[in-house]
Amino acid sequence: MKNRVAIITGAARGIGFGIAACLARGGMNIVIADMNGKTAEESAAQLAREQKIEALGLACDITQRTQVADMTRTTIARFGQVDALVNNAGICPFVDIMQMSEEMFKKTLDVNLTGAFHCTQIVAQEMIRRGKGGRIIFITSLAVNVTGAAQGDYAASKAGLHMLMKTFAIALGPHGITCNAVAPGMILTDMTRFHWEKPEPAAFIKQRVPVGRIGTPEDIGNAVAMLCSDNAAYINGIGLIVDGGHQAVCA
Repeated sequence: MKNRVAIITGAARGIGFGIAACLARGGMNIVIADMNGKTAEESAAQLAREQKIEALGLACDITQRTQVADMTRTTIARFGQVDALVNNAGICPFVDIMQMSEEMFKKTLDVNLTGAFHCTQIVAQEMIRRGKGGRIIFITSLAVNVTGAAQGDYAASKAGLHMLMKTFAIALGPHGITCNAVAPGMILTDMTRFHWEKPEPAAFIKQRVPVGRIGTPEDIGNAVAMLCSDNAAYINGIGLIVDGGHQAVCA
């Protein structure tokens, strides 16, 4: 993957940054697109310094199609190509579905689903124009199959994202562009550490995850890197669950 270029949305920190780091270790040049432009620039600088690759941090609200188009143009101007797109950006307000406002429901779908539509359609047009194929990865969730009262908007958006991936896989496959999804299980990030390192949640992980530990952003990044590699040229339209076997355990 050396000298190829990947755009990762929502990658200034957390799972997105873990994905960016794994792709950078494989030799890819990285564009970190994030709502927080300053943090995106700092994270890009860190990757460039640590992994000896080129990296660019950009502010981008993926719900705004014009900003996605600007992000894509800036990437092409800097690197001349886009070989991979990772639709990672997402939100999860955790509000009971009966208490949720219409505005909040729409916002979750706008970010998690419509934003990925904008990014995929616009970046794929550049991939088609270049004529050398590409890889597009959608970060979904176990919420594609299971949900809770406070995840109705999130689950609906992620289930929709899974089917959006399949649709693009059909449309873009003839152009040598594969589309797949990675569904993370429970992942330890700076934002979730305060919860998962408490005694009760930590014990839950030991009981319910067969590999005996919580996942890391790099676990997701390694799966994405595999799907972005030449070895995955015939993998298209699948959802890969990366959860340490959690969903294999009977309730």
